Amino acid sequence: MEQFDQLPDRIKRHLESVAQQTDIGSAAEALPAVVGNWFQKTQLFHEQIQSLHMTHEDTFAHTDSRGALLLTYSGSLIVLGPAASGTSLASEGESPERSFEYASIALRTDVPELSSAASVQLTGDLHVDSVAGFSGAPIKQSSEILFIASFSEELKAAEQSERLRQASIFLTNSFVHANRTLTAVPEEAPDRFTLRSIVQYVAARNGTTQTQTKSIIDDYLMTIETGLMLGERVSLGQLGTVELHIRPAQKARVGRNPATGEELLIPAKPEQPVPRFKAAARLRERSSVVPVERIRPETEDSQS
Repeated sequence: MEQFDQLPDRIKRHLESVAQQTDIGSAAEALPAVVGNWFQKTQLFHEQIQSLHMTHEDTFAHTDSRGALLLTYSGSLIVLGPAASGTSLASEGESPERSFEYASIALRTDVPELSSAASVQLTGDLHVDSVAGFSGAPIKQSSEILFIASFSEELKAAEQSERLRQASIFLTNSFVHANRTLTAVPEEAPDRFTLRSIVQYVAARNGTTQTQTKSIIDDYLMTIETGLMLGERVSLGQLGTVELHIRPAQKARVGRNPATGEELLIPAKPEQPVPRFKAAARLRERSSVVPVERIRPETEDSQS
């Protein structure tokens, strides 16, 4: 494996350890899938950082008031919010209090283990390839840090928090989706984007029961549907808008049965309302940087 051979020894040792934990087969048989999974996750991480205009850092001072996103060797994500409003500890050489989210998703193919805290401090500076320590967090220490990402000093704390929230949701879900390649029967892995799995994830992230969460989501979807039926243009937030538009009447015409080639009469249709989705500029921008092979995997095969 050429990709594996080019990796630093510390990463090789980590991936070989992960290969021993899968149920694909022997460690030697599992290693190619583990390596592919690792490269897929790192690509997703880099894409998200670029999309949200974050920057990679080798170190992050414990007195730094910016927010940060950490990816550990074990594949877990740690989200450190910007310094809490009104805190002055950083100016005294101490770590400011900040929000904390932890998502353990190594080898998970369902809902990641999520935990959070409102007032957490770093016990020391953060460095790539070193563990991170926390005070007041659900975990006291992470595994070694693979990547650190943060923001420019000029970006407001509220905008940092919003971008971190987006990164956390995207990466936890995409990493779990990627982990399905590390099971012996990937076709039996749960679909991460069914309503059921979305309810499970949102409930875990927000500390609500699945029953409460499903009720809220059902109410939200029904409210959107109601707006459509009333002829309103309904906002879907960062996704865009949805509304009914009138499809023109269609005359009767002769067509062909695609299976048999036999001619058949396609009856006329009166004009009728049909739903139409219009993507927001932000969604179009983020979609434009998604690798084509992720949407059409056969493209890569046909060019090889």
